[in-house]
Amino acid sequence: MKRAFMSELAIVRTLIPSIAGVGLFIFIVMTLANASDGDSGMSAGACAVSAMSPIMIMNSLAGFDNQNGWERYRATLPFSRKDIVCARYLCIVAFSAIMACAAALLNIVTIPLFNNAGIFPTGQVVFEIAIASAASMLISLMMVFLAQPLFFRFGHMEALRLSVGLFALLGCLAMATLSSSNPISNWLMSIAGANPDSAVLGCLCAGIAVLALALCAISCTVSTKVYRVRDL
Repeated sequence: MKRAFMSELAIVRTLIPSIAGVGLFIFIVMTLANASDGDSGMSAGACAVSAMSPIMIMNSLAGFDNQNGWERYRATLPFSRKDIVCARYLCIVAFSAIMACAAALLNIVTIPLFNNAGIFPTGQVVFEIAIASAASMLISLMMVFLAQPLFFRFGHMEALRLSVGLFALLGCLAMATLSSSNPISNWLMSIAGANPDSAVLGCLCAGIAVLALALCAISCTVSTKVYRVRDL
């Protein structure tokens, strides 16, 4: 498992400059575009980067496997397929967490841009940025966990086409769930409220983390089973 994870990290090191560059560009654009929106826009940059990172690293790793023939070569190495799958999931989670932390820290540094909107670097503001960044990352990771078995089963190109449809379906379901006419949306808003306190935000984020962890375990199990029977 450790050797498989180290091999994944070796690949990630080659991808970091491009992913970090794209993330920084998106952060700057989203932060500047929402600098005058007050509370609703202060964490836009961090949320965008945190949500983008898991999907980008998943596609980048799968693309590397496909373009360089790494997937077939890796199968000849002394790694079990379970180790390969677990290492891929661990690498995606670790990289996503690092990107989310970096985005949150960068967002905290840029809080002075929102001074005109009456937002100052208080402990509550920093906490809200951290929670928003973490929640965005966790929700995006859940989408990745749903799509990752497709990459282990069908390979990069076919899975990429299927995952686009999957993400579109998830987006439609999310919009339907959050619709003002949906009782679930009203229930969530009643819990969060217009200005939820730190305890409520922390509990909501913890709940999302538990769901993400459960989905990760299920997805990893499914990926291991489909990857074991796949003919490389």
